[in-house]
Amino acid sequence: MNSSHARLLGQQIFEHCDIAPIELGITPRQINYWIKKILIPFVERQDINENKRLGRVRLNLANAIWAYIIKELLDVGVSSKRLAKLAKKVWDKPRKDKYADKVIRKTINRNNGSISNEDIEILKNTLEDDLLMGTLRMEINPFTDMIKSWLLNKEVPHALVYIPKTGEHEFLMNDGKLNLKLASLALESSIVTVPLAPILLKVVSIDIDSPKPTLGYLNSIEQQIRDIVVFKKPKEVQIVFENGQLKPIIITEKHKTKEQLARYILENKIEKGSKMLIDIRSQGNYKLTLIKK
Repeated sequence: MNSSHARLLGQQIFEHCDIAPIELGITPRQINYWIKKILIPFVERQDINENKRLGRVRLNLANAIWAYIIKELLDVGVSSKRLAKLAKKVWDKPRKDKYADKVIRKTINRNNGSISNEDIEILKNTLEDDLLMGTLRMEINPFTDMIKSWLLNKEVPHALVYIPKTGEHEFLMNDGKLNLKLASLALESSIVTVPLAPILLKVVSIDIDSPKPTLGYLNSIEQQIRDIVVFKKPKEVQIVFENGQLKPIIITEKHKTKEQLARYILENKIEKGSKMLIDIRSQGNYKLTLIKK
């Protein structure tokens, strides 16, 4: 399956595998221990280079987010035994239930013309490919669907809601029925809510320094902004919209951070089709003006 077909299935979150967990406050040894205890399913234990501070452990976006969720739940006292059961429900149960097959069939059956006939045929052939489907069943599940949903609709709250006493969990995506169900559950048991946005912000702020040229969840304009800030390293970058529809941001050499840039890109999604005027000013400064097409 080539990259365009992978994007068709929303699998760009698995294409970029260069996130060092230690930058999330998770050591390589912890990652390997969690992998051994099957807290992070479908990931092989990785070599650790003792001579390098970051080691050689790398995760893709989805697994890095899941690892951080594991860390958050451990920090609030959820046992590793309970987390192993949660991981099995989140990752292994959808694989056994062939959730990915259902998603692909729904995509085929509900196509309203937005997907070409050629791509539809490729999806049909994908369903017949046992080897490929074996991989996709480990990658497509309600958890990764929540990540894709947030990347497309970041103003809507997304979170994992977990009930330690019963082991139940839900993925919150601003669903009215789900909110009602959670309100009922909260009357009976304590719940732990892990919001997705702060985790995505941390992960993407790390990912943004990667030497790889493109990130699947950034459009072309966002990619240009990233490249200017990260690689050209100007003393000051002022990012503004021509009509002032978004609050301007100024990133200076003194206080700029990867997380600040990631926050701007993720919280202020730039519409596709926008144009960018680049004004190179004196003393290594840039003004980027974004114009809605």
